[in-house]
Amino acid sequence: MKARNIIEKMNKWIPKDYIDSWDNTGFQIGDPQREVEKILIALDLDRYVLNKAIDEDFQMIITHHPIIFKPLNSITTMGHNTHIIFDAIKNDIVVYNAHSNLDLVDGGVNDCLANSLGLRDTIPLSLVNRDNLPPTLGYGRLGFVDRVSFDDYLEFIKNSLSSNHLVIYGDVKEYIEKVAVCGGSGSDFIYDAYRHQADIYVTGDIKYHDAQYGHELGLTIIDAGHFNTEKIVLPAIKNYLHSELDNKVQIELVMELSLPQFIY
Repeated sequence: MKARNIIEKMNKWIPKDYIDSWDNTGFQIGDPQREVEKILIALDLDRYVLNKAIDEDFQMIITHHPIIFKPLNSITTMGHNTHIIFDAIKNDIVVYNAHSNLDLVDGGVNDCLANSLGLRDTIPLSLVNRDNLPPTLGYGRLGFVDRVSFDDYLEFIKNSLSSNHLVIYGDVKEYIEKVAVCGGSGSDFIYDAYRHQADIYVTGDIKYHDAQYGHELGLTIIDAGHFNTEKIVLPAIKNYLHSELDNKVQIELVMELSLPQFIY
């Protein structure tokens, strides 16, 4: 199957029109006529993922985060990330990614996160309000869970996301019923979580002053990590492509974090 056919299937589910103005994502590297028998799906295209693709003869890599985000002045073996781009081109590997559009789309990052954390009756946390797009389109999700103690829900989050630890900012709640979530870096939507009167807000990449701001609002924030709050979309991509491509292409996931990380 040609790469262009796979890209068309991805764009069918995750429209290019959903890409936000600050974002750069889509078909980024390679030949659209490349014959593809094996696809590797990962959150990022880093050296580990690329080496795996080369060593195990994957012809295409699909990621959530774009490898080319800002304009490049050169592509050499010496630059940050450009050495990966150089070797992807050298090895004739097609690279496609879906970023902000995968955050927004039905069944994307935020729906997968909400489902993983048991939310029901979900709505977008923050509407995008962009011309020619559905008025219900938005970042994050807000929903409800059956009343549960704070500690029990924290354990549920850890188990659901396979996370070793969580960082809690704010006051301990007696129980949890209303939950806001946003996969990845969700500090921009702290006020939205507060405005919707969420008991807790589960996201990643919370900085010191973000945490202060949330606490001043009276919002308890759970930082479950960027990787752990987004990796849950990777199986959804695999399942979608298996269905659309009638299992004609072999697909493998990279679900582990290749960046060394230690809790000391």
